[in-house]
Amino acid sequence: MNFNEIMSYLDKRVSIEKIPIDWEPKAYISDEFNRWASGVEFSGWANDKETEKEAAVIYKMLQVKGGNSLLDVCCGYGRHALVFTEKYGLKVTGIDISLGLIATAKRRAEENGLDIQYEVRRATALPWKEEFDSAIIAFNTLSLFSETDASIVLKGINRSIKQGSRLFIDLDNKPYNCRYGTSAHHWYRWPTGLTLQDIFFYEDISVEVCRDTKFSKDSDKIIESIIFKRIYTPEEISNLLEECSYRVGQIYGDWDLSSISESSPKMLLAAEKI
Repeated sequence: MNFNEIMSYLDKRVSIEKIPIDWEPKAYISDEFNRWASGVEFSGWANDKETEKEAAVIYKMLQVKGGNSLLDVCCGYGRHALVFTEKYGLKVTGIDISLGLIATAKRRAEENGLDIQYEVRRATALPWKEEFDSAIIAFNTLSLFSETDASIVLKGINRSIKQGSRLFIDLDNKPYNCRYGTSAHHWYRWPTGLTLQDIFFYEDISVEVCRDTKFSKDSDKIIESIIFKRIYTPEEISNLLEECSYRVGQIYGDWDLSSISESSPKMLLAAEKI
């Protein structure tokens, strides 16, 4: 695909602010995504942070110990689960809606000789009852659900963990979004093409739209994927968790466990089942 063809496509497409909001996770269940995510060339997301440092923070906030069981909700390709199992001795069960991500997670666990249980499962349909010593839903994943579905997910996790157990969550911080803005356009280069990422934030309804448009030099096919994120304030996520029978502890502003403020890009918290 040449430059003129790319520009012609971009000129004709619907502007991002006119895309209807749809919470069905189409981007993660499409055949194209699952083929890509299950391939040996898949190495994760461009903005993955340092997994071992993240895992250390999560482990500290969960207050767990070796031998404890952990439910990793929306586990992706299992980058945290590998560290929790190998370094901290946790018994991890990971679930994700994507066949491709679970295939890669299973392959990586096998390559590292680790016993990690993985299932393809929707986070809104958790079957367990007081099975786990702790749980996580990390990397902004709770944001990918409508507020109604987020409540279902949180209640399902609450049923799945034992009394007094903790749930770790990290999210974007709405005051930061409102203060600095997230409407943007970015080009990303990959081995055989380019991806244009558009982001638009509806401040009034707290929804962020992210559209990735993927152009390949080896194909005339253009692949678009769109996700929607519900962005919370600290007060909103605290209220939602309390409604779902959790007690919220201290909320931090980033992975360095700095204090939360309007200039904090992130929110990190551990909520206890009550």
